[in-house]
Amino acid sequence: MTTPKKPSEDELNCAKMAVTSVSLAFNVDDKDVMGTTRIENIAIARQAAYWILREAGMSWTMIAKTMKRKCHGTAMHGAQHIESVLELGFNCKTAERIIVAFNHYKKFYGRYIELKVKRKSKELENAF
Repeated sequence: MTTPKKPSEDELNCAKMAVTSVSLAFNVDDKDVMGTTRIENIAIARQAAYWILREAGMSWTMIAKTMKRKCHGTAMHGAQHIESVLELGFNCKTAERIIVAFNHYKKFYGRYIELKVKRKSKELENAF
C-alpha cells in the first residue's frame, strides 16, 4: 500500500494564495475560508477557492488536502457550484467577486513565480 502524497510547498502556497484572494474579494477572514462554517458568503468564498485551484491545474485530491478537507468530493461539488454561478449568472454580485478573486490569484501567482525565478537565478550566480 502506498502512502498518500503530501502537498508540495508550491501546492500549499497556491492554496494560501487562493484563500487570500477569495478572502479579499468576499471580505471574509482566511481562517473562516479554511474552516467549516456554512454561512453563505463564507461557504461561497471557500467554493471559489476550490474553483481557482482547479483552474490552476491542481487535482481534486490535492485541493482537498491543501484546503484540509476529508474528501475530494467536497472540492468537486464546490467548484461545480461556482462554475454554474459563472455560467448561468445566478447572482451577478457573487460572479463579480469570483472574478475579482481569480484576478487577485493571478497577480499573486505571477509575483510568486517572479520571486521564485529571482531566487533560483541568485542561487545559480552564487554557484559559479
